[in-house]
Amino acid sequence: MYLVGSSLCRLRDSVNRFVVPSAALRDIRLIETQIELRRRALRDIEVIRRRLRPFLRCKTKRLRRRLRNRRAGRSSLTNSVHAARVVRPS
Repeated sequence: MYLVGSSLCRLRDSVNRFVVPSAALRDIRLIETQIELRRRALRDIEVIRRRLRPFLRCKTKRLRRRLRNRRAGRSSLTNSVHAARVVRPS
């Protein structure tokens, strides 16, 4: 939490100040303020994503490794019960 705490607080503050967009908005300053708030929110989301990436990458690496280990190669299948499913080159 300490890695992303300040970014999460800024993001929450920005989101709380969002106004529902409407076609009737005529106040240019309000529109500019909303654009700036959304830009800050996107920047904070990116900061949070970058700081949490090492933790997420570790999980996806393990998942990929597990999937790769589950796949059996042709050589291991030729000696197994599923040998009939192997397409042998002629």
